[in-house]
Amino acid sequence: MRFIVVGQWQGSASSRAMRLGDGAAAIAADLPRASTTVVDVPPGAGDRLETAVARYTSVRSIAERVAEESSVATEPPFVVGGDGAAFLGATVGLGPDTAFVRLAGSSGYRPLNRAQPVAAEAAALRLLVDRPDDLFPDLPVVPGDRVVVGGIRGVEDSELRALDRAGVRHLDVDEATPDALDAAVAATGAASVFVHVDLDVLDPSEVDGLLEPVPFGLDGAGLVERIQAATRGRQLVGAALTGFAPVDPDRAVDDLGVILRAVGALTSAARTV
Repeated sequence: MRFIVVGQWQGSASSRAMRLGDGAAAIAADLPRASTTVVDVPPGAGDRLETAVARYTSVRSIAERVAEESSVATEPPFVVGGDGAAFLGATVGLGPDTAFVRLAGSSGYRPLNRAQPVAAEAAALRLLVDRPDDLFPDLPVVPGDRVVVGGIRGVEDSELRALDRAGVRHLDVDEATPDALDAAVAATGAASVFVHVDLDVLDPSEVDGLLEPVPFGLDGAGLVERIQAATRGRQLVGAALTGFAPVDPDRAVDDLGVILRAVGALTSAARTV
């Protein structure tokens, strides 16, 4: 795979940005250097430009840079680091025979409303499936019936209804057994998959470095099993692992064992078909 690391926020001193940058750097240290490209995040907080997305200019810049790297990669792109919207650019190569699988604690399907701009990571799946034409015009729109979400919990009923209307198959953390996840992906009819793992799918006891931990999530072994189920017998055409934000860089190592097992499961899946 070609690793695309979403690195440091240049010139930004926000705690959130620094934590995400530290998380990306910690994972990158264990990736093969020859197969890794670092995409630096642009300076400043970004401007929403009257869109429904907070920091839109920054989010779009990252998406464009990731898309550029993904487009020239000779191996499946694997985005590492950043928040839950960092994967968007890597979907540039998705075709009609690819399912998008999101393993996360949150739905990523918050509504887009210009009167109340939302953080991109809270609406990342909505941006992929059901966004205005003027947002990220160079990226594909993935039909909802080719999307599977697994591991969610504590999601508002309004978001679940919106997923249903879009045709998105969604399984909460109890429903998302490996067999159920495999069946949900099979029901899309797709022969290939793009898998996005947001680390809030894990229980906070498994990973300390989460910006918004969601209780009662998966353990590390359970996440690996679900990655294997989602990719079983299917070509992995891309992947993303986002949301690692250690409180202190020195504490990142405490979480890396679980995270690198997930990285290993994804890279192994890319080699098996």
